[in-house]
This record gives sequence, structure tokens and C-alpha cells, in this order.
Amino acid sequence: MKNIKITTALLAILFGISLGAFATKKSKETVSIPTVEVRGGVYYLELDAVTPYNRGIQHGTAMKLVIKKTLSQFENWLRNYANTQDPDQMIKNFVKSTGHVASVKKDLPDLYSEMKGIADGAEVDFNKLFVYQSFDELFLYLIKSGQVAINEGHCTTTGIFNRSSQPNYVTHNNDIPIYHEGAVTVLKIKYPNSDLEILQQTFAGQIGQNGVNNYGVSVGVNTIADLPTTSYGIPVSFKVRKILESKNTEQAYQFLKNTSAGTAMNFMIGDREKVIAVETWEQNAKILAQTGEGFNVHTNHSLQEDAPVTFKMDPSSGGGSYSYTQQRYALVKKTLQQCSDTIGFEGVRALKMTKPILVYPGSPTGRTIMCMIVEIPKKGKPTLYTTPDSPNLHEHVKFEF
Repeated sequence: MKNIKITTALLAILFGISLGAFATKKSKETVSIPTVEVRGGVYYLELDAVTPYNRGIQHGTAMKLVIKKTLSQFENWLRNYANTQDPDQMIKNFVKSTGHVASVKKDLPDLYSEMKGIADGAEVDFNKLFVYQSFDELFLYLIKSGQVAINEGHCTTTGIFNRSSQPNYVTHNNDIPIYHEGAVTVLKIKYPNSDLEILQQTFAGQIGQNGVNNYGVSVGVNTIADLPTTSYGIPVSFKVRKILESKNTEQAYQFLKNTSAGTAMNFMIGDREKVIAVETWEQNAKILAQTGEGFNVHTNHSLQEDAPVTFKMDPSSGGGSYSYTQQRYALVKKTLQQCSDTIGFEGVRALKMTKPILVYPGSPTGRTIMCMIVEIPKKGKPTLYTTPDSPNLHEHVKFEF
């Protein structure tokens, strides 16, 4: 009788495992996998699953080949340019010695679940995918360990607003490592039981980089090299997605005020009324004074008068020029002081292709991979324009709601 009971228990356990595996497989198979379009070299797909995890499954499954290819490029980049012969071990060390994964899991559980879905759908390691998309935080980690130079950061963001009947603009040149080549992606995300939709400009397998929602809220980001950082804050990409769930700039700012920062970062956030620049570092978030009448500009140094800077950002500070951050800021400011009330899409595009704002050919650790321009009308639907690579090589591709 005892043997029969043991056998019955084992069968129950095995049967339970079998049913669990079957249920997981069935759940994955019943998620509608979207068709991937290629528009002017940019991947485009729509995510509409009910749960965050299943939206991740849609993303990961549909973009599996591109994600795997880009992760391979990421590992090769680590070998060639980050002084490591064992990328897997470096990724494990990063996850173990920082609290970024834990912060996302605790504070943004829906996005953590979506990230798990992307990894499962693409059939890739979760930690590797997480570190690949947390490149601002990874750069900080590599800088601290002496594996990359501190002057390799880039990115220029611009906001134009307060122009009577003309649209507002939010722009972002993504000047980042070359392992992102060939991965520019736009996700149209539809939220269940809500009218919220997002045009999320990103890279295959990543939660987000910048973009706009149908309420007219848009965001672009750039690293601030001279403010304090943490090893535990929420990575930028997750914050971008959460900002794009906001209905206005004030709601987005309140979110930033109540969350910790990994890398010190500026968020250029616009809506139908205005565009604000918000510097974030450690547990802090501060809205800056306007750069000029009707516009804001940010590059890679803090613009606060009383900023708690960790080093001086000037050419004589031993790498502190940080890829012409002062020159880029001055160039955009001077240009917009002359034309912010009249400049249109073509003028904005030309500005984003002017060196040193344009970082091309750049270097393997940073060049212009993508240029986003978001147009936000006073009424009606916003429009996102992005390039599949540097804007001097490709025209902008238009995406609408």
C-alpha cells in the first residue's frame, strides 16, 4: 500500500509538471504574434496583448532573429571595446554588483514582467537582455572599472514650444555604441481598457528609448556626466516607457520625483502646451529654467546653477569636454534664439545633422545611430519621425497613430 501511495504521488507531481508546462506553452501560443513591417529601414510592430508579460511575448517572438543578432553584436562589442574576454561573466558581475534589476522588479513590476516576456519570446537570457538595454548604466559601470573612457558619451535633446498655432517639437539624437546598428524599432503599444497608445521608438528587445503617446506627451533623454550616480536606480529605458504612460508633463515630472536614478539623466519632456527639461540624479529631480524664449536645449553637462557636480565639464579638465558638450549646447541655443518661433520640421532636421550635434562617423563607443523628431500639434494626433541610422545617411520615416 505504501508503494502504491508513493507511486500515486509521483504520478501526481509529474502530471502537475506536465500540465504546468502545457499551460505555459498554450498561453504563449494563444498570444497573437504581430506582423513585423520594415518602413524605410525601421522595424515596426503593434503590441496589443492584455497583460504586460504577453506584450513582451509579442515583442520578443516577433523580433527574435533581430534580438539574437543584436545581442551577438553586443557581446562582440564588449570583447572588442570594453576590455573583457568573457562577456557572460561581465554581465553576471554587473547584475550581481548593482541593484538595477531589483529596483525595476520592486518599483515597476509591470515593466519587469514585460521584460521577462521579451526574453522568453526571443528565447534569450533575461540578464543579458536587461544589461544590453541598460547601456547608460552599463557605461557608468564600465567607466568606474576603467574599461571605457569618460569622454565617450553623447546625445543632444531639444524642445521647441509656445509658438501660437505651430506645433511643439521634441528631438533626440541617440549617440550610442555601434552594437545598436540595424536594430531601430518603433512599437505601437495599445493598452487594455484604456485609450492610451504609445509610439515607442526603441531598439529590438528594449523596453524603450524615447517616443510619444496619443495624449501628446513626448520624451527624449541624454546622459549628464557631471552629476552623482547610483548603482541601484531604475535604468533610463524603463523610466522612458513610464513617462509615456503620462497624460501631461506634470504627471511625468511627479513620476521622476518619486523614483531613483541610476545614471544621472536629463529628460526632455513635452506636451501640447510646453516642453520641460528635468535633470535627475540619485533621488532627485529638478525642472530647469527655460534655455530661451520658447525652447529648451540639453547636452551632457548639468545646467543647474547650484549643481552638485562631481567634476568640471570643460576642455581643460582631462576629458571633461565630453564629446563637445559645451559646443553642442551653445550651437543649438544660438540657432534657436534666432528662429525658434518659425522653425519647422526641415529646419529642425537640418539642425540635428549639423556637427558636432551630429556625431558621425564617431567611434565604436558612440555615434549617431538614430535621430527622433516628434511633432506635437495643439490639437490632433502627434507624429513621430525617426531614422534607421544616422540622419545624414537616411531620411526620416514617419509614424502616426
